Amino acid sequence: MFFFNIVGEEILWRGYLQRRLSARNGWLICACLWWMFHLPFGLDLMIMLLPVTIIVPYVFHKTQSTLACVFIHGMYNGPLFIAIALGVMA
Repeated sequence: MFFFNIVGEEILWRGYLQRRLSARNGWLICACLWWMFHLPFGLDLMIMLLPVTIIVPYVFHKTQSTLACVFIHGMYNGPLFIAIALGVMA
């Protein structure tokens, strides 16, 4: 789950979509789309995701590094995935 969710999302959102958006404000469009992609998870998660959905596209805009985005996304989602895998959270 960790690999496919995080790496898959970053390949789709940064590696494919954001690369094709305009260079000047494409990161902001991608941030809004990525945030809306998470709408089915509920309002509480949407509020919690707001910082990372802005930071990750901006980092990609500045560095053009999908790997940096995978690292940030992994640091944000990783602890949650580990807690679920260990049965700490349901």
